[in-house]
Amino acid sequence: MATMKIGLALGGGDGATIEEAVDRIVRAEQDGFATAWLAHIFSLDALTVLALAGQKTSRIELGTA
Repeated sequence: MATMKIGLALGGGDGATIEEAVDRIVRAEQDGFATAWLAHIFSLDALTVLALAGQKTSRIELGTA
């Protein structure tokens, strides 16, 4: 039987601080999401946020969109 994975797309340009963006990803992992995607447009550097989030998470897959 196949397992469905559900991901979360986090906004770019919504005014979040780096800390808030990292916290959203940590919370997404705690809530059971399989992936978290962060746009790299009009806002924070996505790779920086994902690198910082990777230090605080262990299971969630991270990507840029």
